[in-house]
Amino acid sequence: LAKGKPKKVALIAVCNKLLRICFGVVKNKIAYQQDYQKNLKILT
Repeated sequence: LAKGKPKKVALIAVCNKLLRICFGVVKNKIAYQQDYQKNLKILT
């Protein structure tokens, strides 16, 4: 919304992001890790 997008477009973007996260968790059968990106940068 801060970038001037309509409310419905912003809501769909958030829904898509959550759906991708949920699908990845179910597909890979691993628990969601909120700080995954931070841990990934430390390992590389």
